[in-house]
Amino acid sequence: MEIQHLKYFFYICMTGGFAKAAERCYVSPKGVSMAIKRLENELSCKLFERSPKGIALTDHAKYLLPVAEKIIRLMDNCESYFASGLGKSPELPVVMTWGAMDQFADTPIAQFKRRYPDIYLNIRQDYDINCEAAVETHEAEFALASGPVDAARFDAQFLCDSRYGVVTRRDDPLSERETIDIRDLDGAPLIILREYQKTFAVLSAAAESSGIALNILRRVDNPILIFQRRDLERAAGVTTESLAERFAEGAGLRFTPFDDAALRWVLYLIKLRGRDLSPAAAALWELLLRHSRESASATEE
Repeated sequence: MEIQHLKYFFYICMTGGFAKAAERCYVSPKGVSMAIKRLENELSCKLFERSPKGIALTDHAKYLLPVAEKIIRLMDNCESYFASGLGKSPELPVVMTWGAMDQFADTPIAQFKRRYPDIYLNIRQDYDINCEAAVETHEAEFALASGPVDAARFDAQFLCDSRYGVVTRRDDPLSERETIDIRDLDGAPLIILREYQKTFAVLSAAAESSGIALNILRRVDNPILIFQRRDLERAAGVTTESLAERFAEGAGLRFTPFDDAALRWVLYLIKLRGRDLSPAAAALWELLLRHSRESASATEE
């Protein structure tokens, strides 16, 4: 199985189409299409269902997507490590919740790599509970994790936030609204991240306080899976506005935010309370906070 074929497959899933994936990978749409055909032949299965409305993932593709993402991430980390020299010192482990890179960290991480080329960033994306555990067990000096955060254990610095809402097909009645009330989801089939992510806890608490029952059709490991149209034909996906801006349009979906201002995904920079950071970790910590302040100032302007 060629890594390049997996990359084409991954970007098709991310962008919602062959043409956009080809543009992202700097190849022709025909080249992407041929690569996917070779991948399907090699796996002896069909990965995409094609229709006049676009493409949808088969069950085989939904299984392959998180696997492909992990393989690509590991290969990218490996290439970065060897391209910059063996035995870099120091190595800085960085752990972040799923979605943190897409919604906030990609720019400051790139800035850090340019500014400190001799520091190898070992980046891992993981569940919220694993991010906190990595800090507590000293696997990482700090992490980017979503809230709420236990202030007794962690020193938490705000980075960014984004409204929660639902993504639906454009012919769904919910898509016609400007905002949606949590009570409108009473009994409606939903797709949501697994209970290891705080999205689940925040939504469950809001539903319980409103006296409604959530009908969770499927829990997924990766936020990108929420945007797959085949599932959303019969369910609404709970996600954030920031991710929806990147992935919903390409998937032919519409995002409708909750009208409750408290229903927000909040990203924090966390470290153990009272713990001093190493020079490398402190440099990245300050760069992340600076990017947060600059992003907030740009939004206000």
